[in-house]
Formats: sequence, C-alpha cells, structure tokens
Amino acid sequence: MNSFLLDPCHPRSFLLLCLAAILAVTNPSTSFSADPSPAQKLIGTPRPLIIAHRGNSSVAPENSLPAFQSAIDAKADLVELDYFHSSDGIPVVIHDEILDRTTNAEQLLGKPKLLIGDFPAAELQKLDIGTWFDDKFIGTKLPTLIESLDLIQPRSVTLIERKAGDAQTLVRLLEQKKLIDAVVVQAFDWEFIAACRKLSPRLALGTLSGKPASEEQIRAAAATGADLIVWDHKKIDREQIALIHQLGKKAWAYTIDDPARAAFLLAAGLDGVITNKPAEMRRLLPSPQP
Repeated sequence: MNSFLLDPCHPRSFLLLCLAAILAVTNPSTSFSADPSPAQKLIGTPRPLIIAHRGNSSVAPENSLPAFQSAIDAKADLVELDYFHSSDGIPVVIHDEILDRTTNAEQLLGKPKLLIGDFPAAELQKLDIGTWFDDKFIGTKLPTLIESLDLIQPRSVTLIERKAGDAQTLVRLLEQKKLIDAVVVQAFDWEFIAACRKLSPRLALGTLSGKPASEEQIRAAAATGADLIVWDHKKIDREQIALIHQLGKKAWAYTIDDPARAAFLLAAGLDGVITNKPAEMRRLLPSPQP
C-alpha cells in the first residue's frame, strides 16, 4: 500500500480524508452507481458472504483451476484470486511475484527467484503449479485471468485481487468479457481502486489493508469510491466494523480459518469472510444459503 494513505498529515491523505468526511456527512449511504450492478447487489445482500481465498486453497493448489472448481463446488459466494502481468502484458493468476514458492520455475529453468514479469504468458503456462501441493495435482498449469473468469463466472462470482498492473488494462478486459457488472475487484493499492472507480462507476470495488485499523484510514478507504472495505481480521473489531457501516460500506475480513474468530466477527456485524476453508465457514451461517 502507498505510505501516504497511512499518514493523515500527508497532503494527499488529507485530501482523501476531507472527501470521505464530506461523503459521510452529506449521505453515508451514497452510491457511486445509482443503479447497482449484479455484483454490487451481491455485496449489498444482508446475509454474510463466504469468499474462497485463492480458491478452495485448503484442498487444492492456490490460484489454480482445480482450486477454483473446488470453491464453486463448496458453494462459495465468491472465488478470490490474485494476478500479475506477464512480460507481454497478459494478466496471469498467481499470488507471488517471485515464482519459486508455487511453481517449478527454479527446477525447470535452473535459477531461483525468477519474476513473473520477466516471462511471456506462453512461457509461464509451461510451469507446473500443482506438484508443490500434492502429487495428484502434477501437471496443473498457471492460469490466465481470462481462463479463470471463464471457469468461475458461469457458476459463481470472481473476487479479483490486483497485485500489479494498470487499471485501464483490467477494466478493458472486463468490458471485453462483458463482466464489468459481474465481478468484484480489490487491491491494497488504493490509488488503483480510485482509478478503477473513475473508469467504471458500475465496477464493484474493495480496498484492502493489513495495518491496524484507524478511523482516518477507514475514512480514506471509503473516499476511494470502494463499495467494501476489507481488513486483516486480526486488525479489526466491532468498533471499526460499525464505522464502515456508518460510511455506507460493507466490511469484509481476511483470511479467517478459525471458526471461533469467524463467529465472533460475524456477530460483530462482519459482512464477508475470506477463508481458505469455505465449506467449513459456510456451516457457521444460520441457515443454508441458496
């Protein structure tokens, strides 16, 4: 995240805070789209949502097509994934910029700490991303964002976490796929979220933070035009959730795998649980969801 967002004395942060204050005073429930998109309607549902973190990553390799299919089968409300750009500008789904942890790049190419941005998408898709997790996933390939959307969207909703890349490329891709209304985009880079909002009033957006929550930061997050505010579950509590709701936004938290912690935050008003164990977290909900 950009450091100015954490410093209320910084001029740019001050401007964001002023805008947030104006929005909160004039109309806390102000929407950036008078006619909410289907994804914005999903975010606005009164029931808690279960979001599969990097797919159902407790049972399949993270950010892989098998993990996404498993999350769909587990009836997750949304399936989260991460992406970087390849050297030829293709959004490729992976969490780490360095290829070592979840691919066989070092073994295949003979060099450690290779970066995803150093290779074209066609070369990246030759890598194995399944063996590190379990032998039964040997041969699983690195998916592109388009391949992932094609799998997830017919039966669920994709939560796209941007790790690197410009807003225009993503918005153009979603427009070409006719998915602007049908997905949610989140990022730790709040300037990216603000840029997406300028490009598309109907794109459902979320800001991410892993810092200890404060009123100033929450108001700055709201000022980006995001529909939801997503925080590290260890850094947020009932008071911050209440403020997020006061600003007319939804409150989500990551990454919650402990049922007791999830139950506590849900009782405190949390609207969305991002988890590696979507099936287990769904059992915490008061009744089966359609």
